[in-house]
Amino acid sequence: MWKKKWVSVLSAVVLTGAVLMPISTDAAVGKKNVQASYNNIKILYNGSVVPTQLEPFIVNGSTFIPLRMMADVFNKDVTWDGTTYTINVKDRPDGRIASLEAQLAERDSKIKSLESKIADLEDEIDDLESKKKKSSSDDDFDDDLADLEDYLNDEFGKFEGITWDITLDGDDEDDISVEIEVDLYDYEDEYKSLSKSDIRSFVEDICDAIWDDFDSADIEGVIIDIDAEEDLYEFFGDGYDQDVELKSL
Repeated sequence: MWKKKWVSVLSAVVLTGAVLMPISTDAAVGKKNVQASYNNIKILYNGSVVPTQLEPFIVNGSTFIPLRMMADVFNKDVTWDGTTYTINVKDRPDGRIASLEAQLAERDSKIKSLESKIADLEDEIDDLESKKKKSSSDDDFDDDLADLEDYLNDEFGKFEGITWDITLDGDDEDDISVEIEVDLYDYEDEYKSLSKSDIRSFVEDICDAIWDDFDSADIEGVIIDIDAEEDLYEFFGDGYDQDVELKSL
């Protein structure tokens, strides 16, 4: 059963009684008597009843509900300006959005931190791979140098009836040191019969053999009498033009 009440509606409504209703912007100021129908109207928001102190009603087929109630539903602030008879509706700060923004900022910070750690780990991996390659290259060089040393001793270890012990060393293929040992206690006479030209030819042949494997190597060497522990000659080989300089000591 519908119940009806006569309501006197002012053209300007106080804030507590403000309702949603169609209105023309050039409406005249005045009073009008209308017939409002109440039928225990309920407002549901997402299936839940929205509480209100003012009961919604129907006028001429239009349902009127309190504006403040709907403002609360949609998270708006409503103010009433009694001087200008104006209702102001503004967005209400949403604490949930601020919370979500804070969570996003925290996640962004964590992501940046993780990205920085990943970059550091990638740099560390690159360094390890570089060291591994260098180590592998060094191992290959050491093996090649050892093989060359064996070859030199086989090829030149018995020069002019004298036993020579040739040792190679070096950090890389660009710089190689040569140590040639001879025991003049056993081969003094044979050694004295050698001219400087013979020694030069001997040293040049050794340097040429080294340049066959390491063509740009700078060579620094010495001939040592292990009996007297005395340096006999020192020599230098320029890897650029492959010239040999020999100097007696």
